Amino acid sequence: MVQSGNAASPKERAEALQKLAQRHGAGYRSVGAMAYDIIRDAILDGTLPPGMKLRQETLAESIGISRLPIRSALIQLEADGLVIFHARRGAMVRALSVEEATEVYHLRTLLEKDALRLAMAEITPERVSRLRELAKTADDISEGGEFVEARTEFYATLYDAEARPVMWEMIEQLRLKLGRYVLGWRLVSPGAHDHSHGELIDVVAAGDADEALRVLESHLNHVRDGVIALLEAAAIEAAGDGA
Repeated sequence: MVQSGNAASPKERAEALQKLAQRHGAGYRSVGAMAYDIIRDAILDGTLPPGMKLRQETLAESIGISRLPIRSALIQLEADGLVIFHARRGAMVRALSVEEATEVYHLRTLLEKDALRLAMAEITPERVSRLRELAKTADDISEGGEFVEARTEFYATLYDAEARPVMWEMIEQLRLKLGRYVLGWRLVSPGAHDHSHGELIDVVAAGDADEALRVLESHLNHVRDGVIALLEAAAIEAAGDGA
């Protein structure tokens, strides 16, 4: 099933941003770093949906800071692929095309299968045990910021990010390009088997590399199809609104 969020009102968005600001209010070395995390989380959890214009003054007022760190955060988010700047319209939450999503998933499949193959050659019982804990957490949450965090920690551990930081950074950058379309939701194509992180770990623990790669590729294909279905539905809705 393809999940999507309901359109929020400006008041609801402001309240959601204020809650994120309260959650991120402590422990930062700079206001700019805090602003980045708040806006990033708001994009990933759907508070700021794809295609939405990002008004710096509105964001600054909602978060309770000046416009300067907001501008800096938006520039950083543009580098991450979550925000795009238009010459006349300013900053907007980036929306993907079907072609871009397809290409991203092609690259993700290549990189993540290789990362899994390398990691399985060095897997330890301790890491498998930790992965089972993380898999349960990821499977128990369906969307939102907690799902993003649980899923990120699961795959960082699965692919042994500490041992291969460059490969992990490339995987993360590709995931960021998909933004809200996949990071904040559990997405699978209509009628497809819902992926279980626990299922993947069962195969990894058994040491069956070929089957693990098959399960991972199948999951990525299912999520790709879910993202594409979401993009196509959004395009149809946009065309209807413009009619």
